[in-house]
Amino acid sequence: MSPPTLFQLAVKSLAQGIHEGKIPFDFNLDTKSSNAVFRELLKWDPKHFEKLKTHRNQLSKLTELDLRKCEIDKEGVLNLKNFKLHSLEFGILYRLKTKFPHAMNPNRIDIVCLLETVLNINSQKMIVHLGFHDMEECMNGWEENYKEFNEQCHFSKLCNSFPNLRILDISYANGLSTLKGIKNIKSLQKLVMRDVRLDDRDGYKELSELKNLRVLDVSSGRIENLEFLDCSMTYVQEHELREFVEHHKALKTVVAISTACDNLSIPTIDLLNFVSPTSFGKCLKYAITNERDNLAVKCMKGISATLNTNYEQLNESEISEFLKILCYVLREAKDEETKHEAISCFASSDFFGTERFFSSCSLEIPGIVELVFKTWDNLKRPNRKFVAHRCVVSLFQRIVNFLRFGRILQNGLLSFIMDKTSSMYITETFTPYGDLYKDILMRANRFMSVDQYAAMCNNTTVIEGLFKLSHNLIQWNLSSHQQIMKLIVSYMNQASEDTLKFLVSNGQIVENCIEQIMMISQFPTKDSQNHLLHLLLVFSSVMSDEQLKKCYGGETVFSLLLIQHVEKPMSTNFQIN
Repeated sequence: MSPPTLFQLAVKSLAQGIHEGKIPFDFNLDTKSSNAVFRELLKWDPKHFEKLKTHRNQLSKLTELDLRKCEIDKEGVLNLKNFKLHSLEFGILYRLKTKFPHAMNPNRIDIVCLLETVLNINSQKMIVHLGFHDMEECMNGWEENYKEFNEQCHFSKLCNSFPNLRILDISYANGLSTLKGIKNIKSLQKLVMRDVRLDDRDGYKELSELKNLRVLDVSSGRIENLEFLDCSMTYVQEHELREFVEHHKALKTVVAISTACDNLSIPTIDLLNFVSPTSFGKCLKYAITNERDNLAVKCMKGISATLNTNYEQLNESEISEFLKILCYVLREAKDEETKHEAISCFASSDFFGTERFFSSCSLEIPGIVELVFKTWDNLKRPNRKFVAHRCVVSLFQRIVNFLRFGRILQNGLLSFIMDKTSSMYITETFTPYGDLYKDILMRANRFMSVDQYAAMCNNTTVIEGLFKLSHNLIQWNLSSHQQIMKLIVSYMNQASEDTLKFLVSNGQIVENCIEQIMMISQFPTKDSQNHLLHLLLVFSSVMSDEQLKKCYGGETVFSLLLIQHVEKPMSTNFQIN
């Protein structure tokens, strides 16, 4: 325990001096000192409550009152009107029954009427902490005629009257049957309801609408019919949850996502946390089904962390379970951030770059890759799709990087990766990561089977992607441009006439070739020059007269002559070194 501060020691000494009459209370205190000194005075003697009247000026800046040990009468409670209170804990109120009787039950206190009478307008607006020690006097019997007097529900009226509360203590309210209306206290962060037994099993429903609620204290209480509890993203501790479960025998399911109970196991209930892959799956299905997007994202981050650092501790069935979960998210989640987390997991978690993944999951990999691409392709939000773009390309790179001599992926998978890599590059307005695309396409080509290579020579999507890539690379990486041009030429040498006609038909590829010739004629990059000239010769057989005229006229001819000046005369039997 930390030693008391000088301020705390001074407060205790001053309060003791005032209590014993050794220090005259004839000086004014600031807010912090008023709150602290008066709190200590009430500990010495609750009757110091009277100083709210006798020393009003000295305590004028008082904002916090804890009257739990005080017996309060009407004269005393009316003194509260002189202060701008932010926090108020009531004490014993039985003397006020006759002064503030409830309309439905004269033996009970009308707590809303009491508060509206004793608190000034500023306090009613500014109060954030409200508590009742002797709550039974206030609330017992409030809800006896709940169905008949729903519109006049006392608790609901209290909530409507003080919407800015951050802390509310309604402990020992034995007659309270429901918390209806509590959703209106939107700023509520802490709710204390010790020994409160709600008769209505749906009486807790509105708690789920309190988005700022951080602390819920239901200790010493019993919710006899409670079967389900969601305490996700709260500060609940393992011992607290165990105790709660022990006291609520009807409890069947507890959701404790992203809490200190992530690794807890309680055999008597279905506990949804991060203790196992199966539990991860239950958590995600619960979050997705109930559209709890924040919980789903928390689950995905937990799975990614496990597959990034702890995958060696997982057995094959656990790995299989995680794969099923990730695919479930890609198929079923509606929230795009959750989908993005799943895509990112495949692209960045270390497990998906290991020998173990490729050997044990070889049959599942084609389906996974296609599902990841389809999910990315269906994303609606441009910003989300742009960010996820890199993840998809990185996954493709992981797959092709695994290729080694003697390890050929299924023909369909390798073709799919080349086709989609090219289409992503073609359709994206802004296409970063040029070297990443180049590496994927070059490595995939290197390890193709003969049949795959033959098919690729007439895959117009791949060839168009390569042409666009080459056109961008020439501006900032001539070495990479040369590699891509060599690959294009090798495909064009075996392309069918129909393929050549299709490529020439839109005119863009020919335009790019001409533009590149104009640029590259100024640099001593002989191989790239030869590749471009060869492509023009290949395309010439299917060009229109207008394209031929544009290709071999004007500045293009001049550039060709510059190239010919340093090269041997070319023929249609041009060979690539």
